[in-house]
Amino acid sequence: SKTRWLRRHPFEDDQSIKGENVMVHPVRKDIDSCFEFLSVQFGIDSSNVGAIGFCWGVWAMMKACAMGISFKCGVGFHPSLVIEDRAFEMDHLNIARLAAERMPLLLCVAGNDHDNLKPPNGEVARIISSSKHSNGDTEEVGTKQQPKCVDFPDQKHGWVSRGDTSIKKVREDAEKALKMSTEFLLDWM
Repeated sequence: SKTRWLRRHPFEDDQSIKGENVMVHPVRKDIDSCFEFLSVQFGIDSSNVGAIGFCWGVWAMMKACAMGISFKCGVGFHPSLVIEDRAFEMDHLNIARLAAERMPLLLCVAGNDHDNLKPPNGEVARIISSSKHSNGDTEEVGTKQQPKCVDFPDQKHGWVSRGDTSIKKVREDAEKALKMSTEFLLDWM
C-alpha cells in the first residue's frame, strides 16, 4: 500500500513501522548527504541552500525544516503534507507552522489537492501567507513574492512534473508555476 511505502521512508529511523521487520530508509540521511555533496563538490555553505519539492518531496522539505534543517527558502508543487498524519500519525499543521516560521515558502497547489492548502481559507495557506522573513538584518527581503500558497484550480495533482503539456491549459499553468517558483527562489536566495 502507499501508506506502507511511506512508512518505510520516515524522516528519522525512529518513525519506522513498529513491530515489522522491514527495510527502512530515513529521508534525513539523503538530505544530509546532499548538504555534504554540495559542500565538498562545490564549496556551498549549507546556510545558502534552497529546496524544491514535488508531492511527497514537499512533505520531506517541510519536515526537514521543521526538524531543524535550515533552507534559505522552499518551493513546492502539488504538496502532500497529510502524509504526516496518515503515515506517521503526527500533525501536518505543526510541520507547516514550524517550516513557515523558519523559511519563506511558495506552494503551488492543484485543484484536487487538500483544501487546507488553498487560499484564502485553507489553514496551511493562512499559516504560510502570514509568515514574515528577513535577511537577518533589518531590511526585509522577498519583496517580489511573499510566502504563499497559489491555487491552480483547473489542474490535477502532479500537473507540473507529469501533466500532459500537449493540453494548452496544463502547459500554461505549469509554465506559470515554474516561472513563479524561479522568481521566488531568485528573490530569497
